[in-house]
Amino acid sequence: MDTARARAEAALRRDSTLEALAFAAQRFLEEPSWERCIDAVLRRLGEAVGASRAYVYENLERPGEPLATVLRARWLSPGASSKVEVGEALGYVGFDRWTTTLARGDIIGGQVATFPEPEQPTLREHEIRSLLLVPVLVDGAWWGYIGFDDCIEEREWTQVEIDALRAAAGTLAAAIVRGLSDERLRETEERYRSIVETTPAITYQEHVSRSYDEHGSVIYVSPQVERILGYSPRHWVEIPGFWTQILHPDDRDTVLAESERSTRAGTPYRQEYRMVAADGRVVWFRDESVLIRDEHGEPSIWQGVMLDITERKQAEHQLLAAEERFRALVEQMPVVAYREALDPTPEEFYISPRVTEVFGYPQQEWTWTPEFWADHVHPEDRERVVRLDEETNRTREPFVADYRFRRSDGSYVWVHDEATLVERTDGPEYWQGFLLDVTERKEAEAALADAEERFRLLVERSPVSIYVQDIDPDTGESLTTYLSPANEELIGYSVGEVLADPSLWTRLVHPDDRERVKTADRETNATGTDFSLEYRIVRKDGSVVWVQDVATLLEAGELRYWQGFMFDITHRKEAEAKLERALEVERDAAIRLRAVDEMKNTFLQAVSHDLRTPLAAILGLAVTLERSEIEMSTDEAQDLARRIATNARKLDRMVTDLLDLDRLARGIVEPKLHPTDVGALVARVVADSDAASSRQVEVEAPSLTASVDAAKVERILENLLANSVRHTPPGTRVWVRVELEDEGIVLVVEDEGPGIPSELREAVFEPFRQGPDAPEHSPGVGVGLALVARFAELMGGRAWVQDRPGGGASFRVLLPDGPRTSSAVGAAG
Repeated sequence: MDTARARAEAALRRDSTLEALAFAAQRFLEEPSWERCIDAVLRRLGEAVGASRAYVYENLERPGEPLATVLRARWLSPGASSKVEVGEALGYVGFDRWTTTLARGDIIGGQVATFPEPEQPTLREHEIRSLLLVPVLVDGAWWGYIGFDDCIEEREWTQVEIDALRAAAGTLAAAIVRGLSDERLRETEERYRSIVETTPAITYQEHVSRSYDEHGSVIYVSPQVERILGYSPRHWVEIPGFWTQILHPDDRDTVLAESERSTRAGTPYRQEYRMVAADGRVVWFRDESVLIRDEHGEPSIWQGVMLDITERKQAEHQLLAAEERFRALVEQMPVVAYREALDPTPEEFYISPRVTEVFGYPQQEWTWTPEFWADHVHPEDRERVVRLDEETNRTREPFVADYRFRRSDGSYVWVHDEATLVERTDGPEYWQGFLLDVTERKEAEAALADAEERFRLLVERSPVSIYVQDIDPDTGESLTTYLSPANEELIGYSVGEVLADPSLWTRLVHPDDRERVKTADRETNATGTDFSLEYRIVRKDGSVVWVQDVATLLEAGELRYWQGFMFDITHRKEAEAKLERALEVERDAAIRLRAVDEMKNTFLQAVSHDLRTPLAAILGLAVTLERSEIEMSTDEAQDLARRIATNARKLDRMVTDLLDLDRLARGIVEPKLHPTDVGALVARVVADSDAASSRQVEVEAPSLTASVDAAKVERILENLLANSVRHTPPGTRVWVRVELEDEGIVLVVEDEGPGIPSELREAVFEPFRQGPDAPEHSPGVGVGLALVARFAELMGGRAWVQDRPGGGASFRVLLPDGPRTSSAVGAAG
């Protein structure tokens, strides 16, 4: 549809250009001086092509100075301006390319941005973005140029516009030549009179022949004849009939016949004819002579003057050729040109032959049939058009109308009719106009209107909100200029409210999304890439909706705007959120199941190995005591009973650890906090510990009181000591300290064993995890350090392990309830 519109607009501009050209030709032909009509011609040409300026410059040559050019006439479109005044001269400095190109008859045209760099600053100073110049050649010499400026847009001139300006330049040249010829003719006539009064340039005297069949002998010819024709005066005087010998063959019979007639009648001789000069040139002369009678009244001498009118004849020939060209142009243009007197008469009416092709009627029918035009206007348009015709006749304003006209086959075509009243002082005033078949354009406009209506309904009834946003050239921000009706349902604001406040859209974006959306808006404004974003909008009622916003950047000349749409995706977002929550629950459940599964496997491994080891020892020792055939001493029996008790205590400790871990996991364990001397508690536990008996343990436990669960602190210290014994070689030293820090009391158990790798320092506190160096013979289910961490957390503290200076591991437990008293108490065991 845009292509059809472009074709229609191009056709309209072409037709307007051709009509302006026809107008120019008509005015140049009618006006005696081109200066009298040049302003009107420039206006029509400039308006037809949509130019900002139209002008004519004439070259100015001054002795000893570079070639310059002077503005002879100009036209400015509404709102346009010019820094050059009519009559002001400009130099060609920096524009040598122009003088060379124009002098050889070629045009200068195109976008200024593509011109050579030295030319662009001057052209931009005159606000020119595109120009078209055509040379005016007068008698083959470069006289000046006619041109257009476009100060609004960078454009490429169409061939129709170039050809039209060329034709206008040719018409102007012909008018200039005609003016020059007329001027020269007047000067020649002045010289002729001067010659007659003084010494004629070419004057002659000739005896009247006594026989009308012969020509008289030349008495005198002025010396100028040699300069003009190349023959000396002696040829004329001494050679009988020399004048007749150099007459042009095509003119000889006519000239001699007129000469004989004038001689017989005795009337003055006046004739224009050609003679062939000595160098072969053809020279036109105007020959005027009068008959001088003798004292008896008898014809005696012809006395006359011959004027060289070659240039005038050439100018007339050029003018005639121009008239023929413009007549052909008018008659072959794709419009029907017409001329009608203000007071219509058949004799003053003209219509171009193309009328038969367009409407099917011969030219004569338009002229001879009264009211022909009005009778063929469509009945629905007739009253309007006839009334406009009468009104423009009265006001003398231009006539412009579109109407339907009946062709000879009965069909109707749409016609664009435009005419201008030509005012004259030397004849009747008349309308000069044209008829243009615009049926295709009208059909295209109707189709376009229909398409626009369908598009409007599509946009306004669409369930999505369609919008247009202009880009502010100063701030780069997008301002809403159009919204479809669906927008009100989406955001709660009416279209009028949004358009009255173009920045409302930015404020409606949810505060948490606003900066992200504005950043994306600025970036896409700068890069021109498509905008696609999901964000929240706060509706007028305060509710929040999620929208999907998609837009594309479009450009039309200097205008840049976004065209896009928004639709509600709130339901989708809610579904996605629900799905994400369900997936999160599923992931958490899977993690818990894997943890439970791992705990189950580890627990089963512990039961199958670590718990069975002390059970097997107890069972074996009990069976040994049970057997009656084995005799043993009291000491041996007590040793077996002691070993049974030791393994039973180990088994009881492991079962207790598992039960405590289970209770902690289910959250059913509550700490029993009481003020406790932690230093004394640590010293006692180390002294009673079985684990400490197999190692050299150094204890530094000052009296520090805190509100703790004493039983849990005992278990923490027992498990840390057991862990050191299980994971260090025999003979390894162990240090136990109670330290005071800003956060509380720190219980420290260190050894000089292999230490804990950095990647395992968190994992060792997980249930059922044992270090890689745990001995296979040592019973344990990997929950000792896990209980240390859980008991510490239960009392508000934490447990961690780090490297011991000098090597080994340093396990630390923070008990956060600060100290009550402090005394330096130390013990060693």
